[in-house]
Formats: sequence, structure tokens, C-alpha cells
Amino acid sequence: MPQWLPTSEEERELVRKELAAIASSYHFRGSKRYPAMLKYVVSAAIDGRTSDLKERTLGVEVFGRDPGYDTSADPVVRISAGEVRKRIAQYYHENDHLSRVQIELPLGSYAPEFLLRVPGAEAETAVEAVVQNHAHAERRFPRRPVLIALASLVLLGVAAAGYVYHQAADSSAAAAKKLWDPLFQSPRPVLIVVGTSHPDQMVPESDQTTFVDHMNIPYHHVSISSAIALSRLGGALHQRGKDFEIKEVTETSLADMRSRSIILVGAMNNEWTMRMLKPLRIHFTFESSVAGIRDAQNPEQRDWSVDFRKPFSSVTTDYAVVARFRDPDTEGPVMVIAGLGPYGTEAASEFVQAPQYLAELAAKLPRGWENRSLEVVLKTDVIGAKAGPPVLVSAYSW
Repeated sequence: MPQWLPTSEEERELVRKELAAIASSYHFRGSKRYPAMLKYVVSAAIDGRTSDLKERTLGVEVFGRDPGYDTSADPVVRISAGEVRKRIAQYYHENDHLSRVQIELPLGSYAPEFLLRVPGAEAETAVEAVVQNHAHAERRFPRRPVLIALASLVLLGVAAAGYVYHQAADSSAAAAKKLWDPLFQSPRPVLIVVGTSHPDQMVPESDQTTFVDHMNIPYHHVSISSAIALSRLGGALHQRGKDFEIKEVTETSLADMRSRSIILVGAMNNEWTMRMLKPLRIHFTFESSVAGIRDAQNPEQRDWSVDFRKPFSSVTTDYAVVARFRDPDTEGPVMVIAGLGPYGTEAASEFVQAPQYLAELAAKLPRGWENRSLEVVLKTDVIGAKAGPPVLVSAYSW
């Protein structure tokens, strides 16, 4: 489709209707910052205010930053733009046939592009129907989007990972390849070991366990955040043509992990993560109900922590570790995707499959990092009980 610029008020109204449809979808409705950024850049573009589409201006006008803030130290605009691009891709994956106008936010730019599809009143009516249906569903079933999202997690993970991977700039795609390639050296499927939400409450199964008991008694506890992480990791592996298996930590032995590539999901609920990271510089601790990420070379650093005694609704920040190394016991490469809490795990899974974040990581590591082990600390803001974009806090390789 050729790029198109609306010139009349009627054409601009058509863009506004499409913007309303996107912003009212469940991809954007659960967030404040991402629809705010999308609405600002689209409005500025169709109003001819292209001079406002700069990182610093967006940081001030959309995210309330001080006019003199350091954009290098606070990449909120760049990270949010990446998230907006991803959510737009997910929206059009599901609603492509309904759109007469398509809104895009190209990589490396904050100026949106508009694509005019086959004209016709039918498409305009369909766009209006999307807006009305979203609003109607929100009034009748406020929790329905969550159920829909859960039902299609794996599909979205594969689709989103594929879109982001193939649309990335060369440097970003190269960074993603460097991170993932060591896990593909083994011909065996990658083993993903996921932590359980309540391992202390797990009930052993036996040959006499009935099917109804298997369904109703607490045998399996995988959180929604872990499910989201699994969908993203599965999508990333699928797009690279790599087979994988998933096992719960309570069902995984050292023999299961020998001589193959492993991805460990979760920290406090995954004993293998805790055990394998313990000898490394960056590792997890759990003392007096406070979960923390510790740097052995900077023991005074205590900011990366979450008090598990606090009400969950009061937690506004979570932290995570992304690590890739070779474990002497399993004799194979290990990748860790683990947060102190579920939000950190979810954000870490986004970080490892999004080329724009991996390009930022590659810029902070020394040349040749792809052949070394590495550890990364991430931070995520918890917004409305949902994980915000991952923010790179610390990274080193050895």
C-alpha cells in the first residue's frame, strides 16, 4: 500500500476514527502511556505539527518529563515507541480486514505513516463498528479482554515475535541473532523450565489420582505472567525454526537438562534458577520475605528488591534478570528469564524477543559479547497490575 497523507478534514476524520478503533482495543486500553503516545503523534501529524515529533518534545508533552531531562539516561520515549509498534502490529493482525486506513509508526521515527487501503463506505462502517463494539464490550464485560488475551496467548506470541523480528532494522536483528544463536547449537529441542506459582502447595500425583482430581486439586500453578512469557519465548523459538519442550520445575530433574539448551522462567518459584545463578555475580536472594537481586561486586546495592509482605496492589516496580551462560552441571547453554515477581518475568520475556531492546543491550556490551556469558538487570513499572516496558538497568559480560 502506498503511503498517504490526509489533506481534507474528511480524510483527517477518517484517520481519527481509525485511531479511536486502535486506542479502544484491548491492546491499548489497559495502558495509559501507550495510547497517549499514539494519539499525540497521530494528532501532531495530521495537524501538520511535525516539529513536535521529536524525542525530547514527546518526553515532555506525553510523559511529563522536565524539559532538560537526559534522554540517554531516560529512554522512556524510545521504549514506549517500541511497545506502540508492537501493539499496532497485534491489532492489525486481528483487524486487518476492517481497516480502510492503516496507521504505522516506522522504526527509527516518531512520525506516523498512513496507508490508504481500498476505499469504500463498507470499510468506514466496519471501523465505526469496531469502536462501538469495544465500548459495548467494556461496559458489559469489563474483564472480557483479559479472557480473550489468555485464550490467544500462544498465537499472539508467535505472530508478534514474527512481525517484530522481520520488520527490525539490520542492527537490531543482528543483536537478536547474537543473543539466541548459542541456544541453537544443540540439535535437541530447547527445554523451557517454568516455575510454579505455589510450589509449596503442590500435591503429588499418583497412579490413583483421578482425572477430576487432576483438574481441581492444586497440582499445577502457572501464573498468567508466566503464560505470557511462555507465549513470547515460544514465538521467538518458532520464528527461528527451533523446536522446544515445556516442563514445570517440579517435574524437571538434572538428567532432563543435561547436554541440551535450557530456558529457565521465573526465580522465586523456580529452584533451578536460584541454584544456577547463585555462583554468578548477579544472583537472587530471599531474606525475611524480601526478594532481591544482588551484585557480588557491589554488595551495597540494595535497590533491586521487592518486599513480598506488601499488598500486591501497592507494588509499583519489579526487577528481573536476563542471563545467558554455560552451566557446568548441565554441560549446555542456559538462558534465564526471571523476575523478582511475575511482572519482572513478563517484562524480561518481552526484552529478549524484541530487537529494539536487544540493540540497546548490544550497544552497552563490549565487542564480542555474543561469544561470552552475560547478565542483565531490568526494571519495569507496574501499571494497573500489569507489567510496563522493560528498562535496561545494568549489563555485563565475561
